[in-house]
Amino acid sequence: MAGYDVSIKALENCGFLDLRGGEDVRQICNKHLNIALPTRANKLEKASSGAIAFCISPNHWLLQVADGEQLNILQSLEYLSASVSHSFVDVSDLYARIQLSGPESREVLAQGVSIDIHPRVFPSGSTARTGMAKTTAQIHYVNESPTYDILVFSSFRQHILDWLSLAAANDSNSLLT
Repeated sequence: MAGYDVSIKALENCGFLDLRGGEDVRQICNKHLNIALPTRANKLEKASSGAIAFCISPNHWLLQVADGEQLNILQSLEYLSASVSHSFVDVSDLYARIQLSGPESREVLAQGVSIDIHPRVFPSGSTARTGMAKTTAQIHYVNESPTYDILVFSSFRQHILDWLSLAAANDSNSLLT
């Protein structure tokens, strides 16, 4: 049986900041980053700068920025938030990014995630942290071509690339191991 019509590629490194704090911290970040940090889990906001803020919980965000910008942003936020309770951590080395695209990418991804990714439930622009192929991933439905960006722990990068390749080849026997 032929494989699925998809493209799988590892994306360039990005900077990632783990941001935690209450409403006062969110307001400081919103003003400084020129982005409205979402307050509902599994929501994201994009800034004109290209930064993406993923909401993990109402007081926890993952900020994706261009690689090399994270230290300046981190230092600025630390300075601006010195008087309020917060936690800001550079977690750039923690994450790897993988992109899955093509007309049948939804079918490939559905084989390994534990959420419903049908467009009625998970439309373009959606994000969710979910189980995927025996690890955890942040899935971002980028556009309707369809294209998905997948954030995984760096140590699982090759595992997910291999898993996606097997799923795309329609090799269901190999996926069970």
